[in-house]
Amino acid sequence: MKGIHGFEHVLGLQRELRGIRRDFNRARKVGNVRYGRYFVFFPGIEKWMYIGYDDIVWAYRRLGEIPGKKGKEADAETHFLMLATREKKRFGVSVGEKENALTGLKILQEHSFIDIGYSKEKEEKYL
Repeated sequence: MKGIHGFEHVLGLQRELRGIRRDFNRARKVGNVRYGRYFVFFPGIEKWMYIGYDDIVWAYRRLGEIPGKKGKEADAETHFLMLATREKKRFGVSVGEKENALTGLKILQEHSFIDIGYSKEKEEKYL
């Protein structure tokens, strides 16, 4: 994405910039999210946010709404990848269409021990 420079780890961890940039450049792009060999990248404010697959313990898809401008547009529906970390933090990544979310979950499932899918039991376990 034009105008986005630099990288910032979601959890504030410091990683080697050269390795991050290499993983980013080789990453598979699905919508506005990039899935590298070691990290997931998504646009933040003026930076690419990233998180390592080894930091993610649980992921699921959620349908949400992005509010439109007051009086101008209706709310838009978008899909989110919800990610939970070992530190019991959860955050959502807007991926747009349902196909992007499903493809993202499939890629996440290929990486080690990430539990996929929502249930109340999983929420209690991971958060």
